[in-house]
Amino acid sequence: MSGAGTELGKLIPDWLAKQTRGCGCNNWKRKMDDNGIEWCKASKPMIVQRLVSQKHLLPLPLRVLPVSALRAGAELLVDKAIANAENSTDQP
Repeated sequence: MSGAGTELGKLIPDWLAKQTRGCGCNNWKRKMDDNGIEWCKASKPMIVQRLVSQKHLLPLPLRVLPVSALRAGAELLVDKAIANAENSTDQP
């Protein structure tokens, strides 16, 4: 069983965003996992904003995308991570 934070981390490949010292990515993964799926659902706007605020970790061509496009992509990732976490808890 894994939480939504772990699942979100699995969805973001290394080529898309490199974790850096002090980025807080692992802390957010842990926070999402520790607080559970329902918290992640209720906190989705905050999680999405956190992802958008980390656009400096993206490859240069993606950093110039409009914030609305980055937000839409982040929302899809968060939704998928939550769904994956829900599916993993449904397994016996």
